Amino acid sequence: MAYQSSEIAQLRAQQEALDKQLAELKERETRQALNEIVAKMREYGISINELMGRKANSLSDEHSAKYRDPVTGSTWSGRGRAPGWLAGKDRNEFLVDTQAATRAKVQAALFARER
Repeated sequence: MAYQSSEIAQLRAQQEALDKQLAELKERETRQALNEIVAKMREYGISINELMGRKANSLSDEHSAKYRDPVTGSTWSGRGRAPGWLAGKDRNEFLVDTQAATRAKVQAALFARER
């Protein structure tokens, strides 16, 4: 009976090692697939909204930052009372590049899990 116990323990150790290898390989392949998807999205100019089947101007986009203070990085959506850093100034000078901001958000979301 002792022979069976050591054999079982040995097989379980092998199984654990294989499970670990399998998990590492799956994670590596998932990361590679994600990188390929992101590359294709960039190549074809596909936004995360398009990928998710949302309209380009969804409700969450309506409230995103439209103006940015270059000094502090503070933002304002254009709704409600204007912040002090924008008072009496040409708002067009503080407009956020919405396409660049959207691309940055998409990249941050896609690569957040890569670590």
